[in-house]
Amino acid sequence: MKQVAILAYEGCWAMGLFSAADFFRIAALLEQHLGVEQSFAVRLVSVDGAPVLAAGGHVITAESSLADAGAASLIVLPAIEGPRLTSFVPDTRVLEWLGERIDAGARVLALTTGAAWLAASGRLDGGLLATHWAFVRQLGKRYPACRFVARESFLEEGGLYSTGSLNGCFDALLDVLARDRGDRFAQLCATHLLVADPHRLGPILPGHRNHCDDTVLRVQDWIESHYAEPLTIERMARQAGVSQRTFKRRFSEATRLPPNLYLQQVRIDKAKKLLLATSLSVREIAAEVGYENVSFFVRLFKTRAGTTPARWRSGS
Repeated sequence: MKQVAILAYEGCWAMGLFSAADFFRIAALLEQHLGVEQSFAVRLVSVDGAPVLAAGGHVITAESSLADAGAASLIVLPAIEGPRLTSFVPDTRVLEWLGERIDAGARVLALTTGAAWLAASGRLDGGLLATHWAFVRQLGKRYPACRFVARESFLEEGGLYSTGSLNGCFDALLDVLARDRGDRFAQLCATHLLVADPHRLGPILPGHRNHCDDTVLRVQDWIESHYAEPLTIERMARQAGVSQRTFKRRFSEATRLPPNLYLQQVRIDKAKKLLLATSLSVREIAAEVGYENVSFFVRLFKTRAGTTPARWRSGS
């Protein structure tokens, strides 16, 4: 069983802390329902195991200290209350613990302003960190070795995750779940989070937003909102405001995927969620995600998912 440590510290936002804890509770309930062994053991930890006062004035009771946290394979760092960033001094004991766990192969998820912990650790010098848009400049001045960017979802580099929103927290945790428990289980968990209608859930496509081409990012957002429409390279390039040749080059360089393949992955991801969360027929789902030819959709789905839509839905 993998150990998850969620750090509670003075001035952290309890909302992110408990969102991460509840996410793993949902995963555990799904595992129980499916009759499989529980994959994650979650603990709230503080530096010395003592209670801490969260940003909203609530007392968070820790279950263990850093020394007793065990061999955590995932560490979640909640956000810091914005006004506290000015005087934020990272606890050296936390930084040492983070370094030890990262060196041992642990993944770390920093929620919005919690990216300050990762920046202070020095483990992402020269890299990108996502954070809340309101604190990009402040954090950038404080930690000039890192580049901070606003992202609705998350960035990941070498197992170190950072998010720009609370929804990004769920996106990142779904990515962790997909890597540890497989894509179908992560998609099933996504449909049970109850944060949005399955039509509106973001795609689980890790790694394709780790870039700074704002034009391409805008087109990615547009594709993920208009995936059911007939989308051609011409339409995508027009949305980007560049020539088709320039668009294809920039999109492929930024995302490491050609635009048509990215569109296919978005559509198949949407179809996976609809198969699990609705009673729509395969033909209806094909049309929902932009494919009039159901036979072509089934072949494409099997190529991407390794099984047919019907078997994906049943789990067989």
